[in-house]
Amino acid sequence: VVLCYLCHKFYFTTTTHARMELRFYILIPIALALAFLFHPGDAWVSMQVLVAFTMYAECLALIPQLYLMRHMHEVEPLTSHYVGLLIIARAVRMVFWGVLFWMGEHFFQLFFADLLHTILTVDYMYLWCKKLRVGGQLVYNM
Repeated sequence: VVLCYLCHKFYFTTTTHARMELRFYILIPIALALAFLFHPGDAWVSMQVLVAFTMYAECLALIPQLYLMRHMHEVEPLTSHYVGLLIIARAVRMVFWGVLFWMGEHFFQLFFADLLHTILTVDYMYLWCKKLRVGGQLVYNM
């Protein structure tokens, strides 16, 4: 609680100009609704809903960051590498879901969260790979 208060006190100005639809109190209910609608298992209230919620929240939490980077024009190297490696980790997790499917376990709902995340980040991944190949800054064309 103290940490949340300190973040709000010292970094409140960084979020005052954020778009309304990208705020957490809009994205978290969307993630919760997706988790209740698309979760593995038959029970409406189970631990699988929480697993699905974390995956959808992670997917939707990347949207404001991608929006901000898209409007910054030039992305810092540390941020670009972090997001690029996060996308690669998600792609490896999609391979994990594929292996589970091959073994007979079917978690299409969780695979859908990873697929949604991958679709949202395709343009960023293309620019990041181009940046790694050529070098220099990651620059979005406006």
